[in-house]
Amino acid sequence: MEAFASPAASSAGPKAADLAGQLLIFKPVEYRTGIETVNGPADAISCDLINLDTGEEHTDVLFFNVALRSSLRPLIGQRVLGRIKQGIAKPGKTAPWILEDASQDPVSLAKAQGHKPGAAPAAAPAAAGAIPPEVAALLAQLGAKAT
Repeated sequence: MEAFASPAASSAGPKAADLAGQLLIFKPVEYRTGIETVNGPADAISCDLINLDTGEEHTDVLFFNVALRSSLRPLIGQRVLGRIKQGIAKPGKTAPWILEDASQDPVSLAKAQGHKPGAAPAAAPAAAGAIPPEVAALLAQLGAKAT
């Protein structure tokens, strides 16, 4: 009697909605076609992800969404810094998940460049307008007042 392999489990990684608004490093790995789903064959982009807000790392996350696939497909093998957010819905449709570029934001870029694989996420930046204690101490030494 011939032995049969069990079907592979679907991607257990996070979904776009789980990652909405979080700062992510995407590494698109492969574009896959004809993946069997409950809705029939579909295409997806496979990515390795680093969530800079939580410190979690995921491998082989599949994104089936057309906008995310289109944004990431030409960048296979590169690293992409961005946030997933919802775009504008067309009449009768749900809003698509899209990729927002974070590579031009200095705070996001610094957070990404300071990331060490397997490390806990960096502390959240101070609230807008708040002066970190070490800066306030230096200002006091100079006799200056924070505005």
